[in-house]
Amino acid sequence: MTLKGIRKVEKIINDFTTKNFGVTARLDTEFEAFCDNGRKLVGYTLLTDENGEGDFIEDAIKRYPNIKADIFLWALMHEIGHCMTENMWTTEEREYFNNQKEMIEDEEIEIEAANAWYHCCPDEFFATKWAGDYMMAHPRKMKNFWNKLQTALLKMYVKNGLIEG
Repeated sequence: MTLKGIRKVEKIINDFTTKNFGVTARLDTEFEAFCDNGRKLVGYTLLTDENGEGDFIEDAIKRYPNIKADIFLWALMHEIGHCMTENMWTTEEREYFNNQKEMIEDEEIEIEAANAWYHCCPDEFFATKWAGDYMMAHPRKMKNFWNKLQTALLKMYVKNGLIEG
């Protein structure tokens, strides 16, 4: 079953990411980036994982306390940040970062320590830095995008009986 109005939401997001960054966005099961060999694709979800996104947003807010953005915007811009900073790293460095992150997931350490380690991984750190810097430099563009997207999301929720209109 397809949600009524989801195509409008997808179009708003993809128009924004393609026009501004040359990045294709697709509805997915999680936020993720596929930015290698010139490919610029990000996945986004309309569902949130309270643990992962909560830790991510906590780190982003600590670093950028003046940015008042929804977690969706932060996560989307962070994934775009991976594409925009991809050329900072060699293939070997990216493999090393991925191995580090896999090791973090495999280790049995406290969640706070694992999250701190993960967010300090250079590719994660600079993706968030790029996102924060961009949002600070373009507040009007971000506000306009969010207002347009939020309106479409609310209409979609109403059309599908998820909220009352």
